[in-house]
Amino acid sequence: MPKGIPLTEEQQSRRRREIFEAAVHLFLEKGFTETSMRQVAEAAGVGKSTLYDYFATKDDILVSFFENELQTITERAAVITQKDLPVEEKLCQILQAHLEYLIANKNFYLKLTVEAQRLPLQSQQRIQASRHAYQDLMCHLIEEGIAAGRFRPVDPLLAMRIILAAIMPVAFTTRPSGTPQEMLTAALDILLGGMRV
Repeated sequence: MPKGIPLTEEQQSRRRREIFEAAVHLFLEKGFTETSMRQVAEAAGVGKSTLYDYFATKDDILVSFFENELQTITERAAVITQKDLPVEEKLCQILQAHLEYLIANKNFYLKLTVEAQRLPLQSQQRIQASRHAYQDLMCHLIEEGIAAGRFRPVDPLLAMRIILAAIMPVAFTTRPSGTPQEMLTAALDILLGGMRV
């Protein structure tokens, strides 16, 4: 817990967010490796000792970024799973929300994902734990579809990976064949319906 004058939980949360946002801005502007903790402290308007009260290392800041973003995506998906809709529609809505997130945060995603791959194994495992929570939610939906007879029996984990992988060329293609939403709809039609006549 931060030292000095006691802060309320809300104040601590706000300060952590301010530091976090200042750091992410610097990572995008200067590069992760080129940014120092001193520069983060200066940009956030706090002393170095205060910065270390909230984040032990730059790695910790970057991991926290991914944990926060993945938590947001997972929470949005969880809301969709509770809707009274066919399982296919739930999947489509979750993937549309995921696509919208990637497009809105393309700069973050492209630059910071590369940096995350350079993190030590322990830091990458923290990010993986958050990613797995989202993937597990998708797997449960596919299992629900199989149990309801909406999908044929397949490996839910593999199916989930293939479906999620379909988002990347839609979000980041240099040769679009329609709007991102149109391409995702077409990709899901192929994945859920197959290509056989």
